[in-house]
Amino acid sequence: MIKHSFKDKQVHISIDNRDFSYRIPLNKIGNTISWKIGGKGSEGIVIKNVSTWTLKLFTKNTTENKYLEQFKVIIQEYSAKKNIDWKATLLAVNIQNEYNNLVKTNTADETKISEEEIISTLEEKYNLD
Repeated sequence: MIKHSFKDKQVHISIDNRDFSYRIPLNKIGNTISWKIGGKGSEGIVIKNVSTWTLKLFTKNTTENKYLEQFKVIIQEYSAKKNIDWKATLLAVNIQNEYNNLVKTNTADETKISEEEIISTLEEKYNLD
């Protein structure tokens, strides 16, 4: 379960039994970005209007979807901005985590796949244009 509190114009967030504790300024909790999935220099996959903080917090270490849903509720509670596309945000988290896993396990020279093949596989799997 995610615990949260509000103090000093910051939302304090932590997850039980995990090394996870953040202080997010209230005026930044609803920020969005266009998230690019892929290596430097590649076109990659770009998903627009995603929650900056959701991506920062949930793509470094894969986490359970129940925490993503709890974090979504927290953002909706504290953010005056209503511009986050939650469907796109959850999609971006899933794709980024799968991309990270594919890149991490892509080590054997004889079966190594290119960046373009990884991106193509993800686009096909998630039915992206």
